[in-house]
Amino acid sequence: MFRWSDRTSEHAPDERALDARNAATQSFLALDDEQRAAAAAVDAADELGTGRRLGEAWTQIAVLGDHATEAYLAATTDTPPGRSTRGADERATAEIEKAREAIRRFRTSHARALDEAELVIGGMPRAMQEAREALVAARDAVAQGEEAGVRSRRATERLAEAERAAALLGSPGLRERRAAIQRTLDLSRDARTLAAEAPRTAEQVRTALASVRTRRSAADAKVERIEPALSALRREFSEPCSRDLEDAAERARTALAATDAAVERARTLAEAGDWDDAADQVAAARAGLGRAEERADAVTARLTELREVRADPAKQAADARFVLRDAQRLVVDRGLVTEHGPVLDAQSVRLENAQERLGGTHPDYWFYLTELRGVRDRAREVVARVRGI
Repeated sequence: MFRWSDRTSEHAPDERALDARNAATQSFLALDDEQRAAAAAVDAADELGTGRRLGEAWTQIAVLGDHATEAYLAATTDTPPGRSTRGADERATAEIEKAREAIRRFRTSHARALDEAELVIGGMPRAMQEAREALVAARDAVAQGEEAGVRSRRATERLAEAERAAALLGSPGLRERRAAIQRTLDLSRDARTLAAEAPRTAEQVRTALASVRTRRSAADAKVERIEPALSALRREFSEPCSRDLEDAAERARTALAATDAAVERARTLAEAGDWDDAADQVAAARAGLGRAEERADAVTARLTELREVRADPAKQAADARFVLRDAQRLVVDRGLVTEHGPVLDAQSVRLENAQERLGGTHPDYWFYLTELRGVRDRAREVVARVRGI
């Protein structure tokens, strides 16, 4: 006769064996997930340089996981659960849990580096999508500008660079992919911004060309004054006073010629819709005007300065002496005579020598003026050093 007690005693061991097998399998699957995730984070941290010698520490932990996996496979492969398998399954589960606990301790010990690496890994797909979307937006912006006749060379160049960077988005290395994403984003955004600014650049170029034309007329008048001023310098002062300015007129005219050429190129480029290049030529034109004006101003200013010095040489010397004595008082008050006194004493000698050399039939007023300026500048440098400016 069939009895319940017999049925229970017959099947209960199999149910416990099945539970042991299920427990081992669940633990193994959890271990596999945790070990894979940790290994990926370690590799990423090592590649990014955020985990110092993290790989070496992980190798020891990974060995425990591998041994636990081997124990599980040995207990379960080709062996259905039964009375004889329960002990092996339980031992495998214990070893697996030991490996999982080691992984948890490892993650806790290196949480900062691993969390940062996982953040990079987790954010990579979204960042890559953002880079691709930014590239598409840049293409559209550049194309729209060209269709509207407001071409931006810089935008086109940035777009080409962004395309090259995007070709590296599939690089095998995490660091390379991350760099490619950032470079694609940056270049695409630059291209889009430059394309959007092209209409404003066009308007600025138009306005600047008109401004340069007006300034060019004024520069002509300045350059015309160079020769009369140089003639006055030669007549009124000794030759050293104008020696460095003899080629001022030639250099000024050369600068004006460069300005005219740049303006012509700017107009041609503007007519073709190359506004970035046109803007560069406008800048070159302005630089040329600046050089021409600088040469003209240098001659006329030199004549004015030398006449002022000739009229009252003592005034320039008095100004330099005042600055020098002010520096000497500061050095004495701060108790820094040993450190800065010799420098200021040398300026006193320099001042006296400049005054002595001013005598004679054809005094070199330019040398005199230059020396006094040098004395003032050196004294002010000492003052600034003492005051910590």
